[in-house]
Amino acid sequence: MSDRYLTGHEKTMAGIRQRNGKWQARVSVAGKEVSRSFLTKTDATRWAREQRIEMERAISMGLAGHVTLADVIDRFAEEVLPLRRAGQKDRYLIRRFRAMPWAELPIIKVQPEHIVQMRDLRLREVSTGSVRRELDLLSSIFTHAIKEWRLCRENPVLSIRKPSPGRARQRRLLQGELERIIAASQAPDFEPIVLLAFETAMRRGELLELMWENIDFRRRIAYLPLTKNGEPRQVPLSKKALSVLKGLSPKIEGKVFTKNATTLSGAFQRAVLRARQVYVEECVKSGRRPDPKYLTDLRFHDIRHAATTRLVEHGLSIIEVSAITGHKTLSMLKRYSHPDPVRLAKRIENIGVASIDSGVV
Repeated sequence: MSDRYLTGHEKTMAGIRQRNGKWQARVSVAGKEVSRSFLTKTDATRWAREQRIEMERAISMGLAGHVTLADVIDRFAEEVLPLRRAGQKDRYLIRRFRAMPWAELPIIKVQPEHIVQMRDLRLREVSTGSVRRELDLLSSIFTHAIKEWRLCRENPVLSIRKPSPGRARQRRLLQGELERIIAASQAPDFEPIVLLAFETAMRRGELLELMWENIDFRRRIAYLPLTKNGEPRQVPLSKKALSVLKGLSPKIEGKVFTKNATTLSGAFQRAVLRARQVYVEECVKSGRRPDPKYLTDLRFHDIRHAATTRLVEHGLSIIEVSAITGHKTLSMLKRYSHPDPVRLAKRIENIGVASIDSGVV
């Protein structure tokens, strides 16, 4: 470990011994030694533990005067990011933090106003949701530096106002859009990935991490050992999903797909653009005015939205839908499912209205 990461642990020694009818506690940290005697071993042990923590913290604070935020970001990228589910995506954000001019300040001198400066700058460039995610990651870095490395005592991110979450994305896949996008793609494996996304409501990362050995064709189940929320999940497979998987020539083991998230998202956006161009050309030839919303403002994740909504509209209970999609709370599920109001109107048209006289409330 580099000296700049040293927190005192490597030079800590503590001992408890009985002497002259008392219990003596000795603590040595980085060459500095203190001792004290107690009537009971319990008191001696407690004091030694507390003293060690205080001495190590004092050393850490002294070292922190020379440890820059950039140093801490580098260490976080090296030791912590590989353990996180969204490590690759976070690595991109961390490079952005690293480029901030105040990243070269000692971590104990980074102030809330520096974070405010970054927040306001990013709000002019990206959505409020993206800024909130960036602030959450930066806060995680400070929290880790406090709790695990004891390089600072305060998290400046907690002292600023986060932008409001904003409205949930309402974009629904319109009729025919998915088929047109698939037809417009030129990327290998694009069609089976998109179809499976729609049939299973899996997240992009879950699809790309899907393993052949975790697919049970007899029971019609795909097992996901690690998901975004950190819990495993079993996803039921429809007949269409099974057909798509069987069409890929199943193997005994290994990944079902070889694409990564970046190439898949890029292929999806290119397919959307081609599909939109074809649609506009058809409208021009037929003398129709193109719908400005058709085949625009679409993301791969919208397929999961559409799949979740379809499950709700087919009458599955909230518990059943959450078991399939992996949403942990009703509030999150509501953000990802948007039943069609026209369809809902048709479903309730025959319910009727109870009269006050009937006594039904």
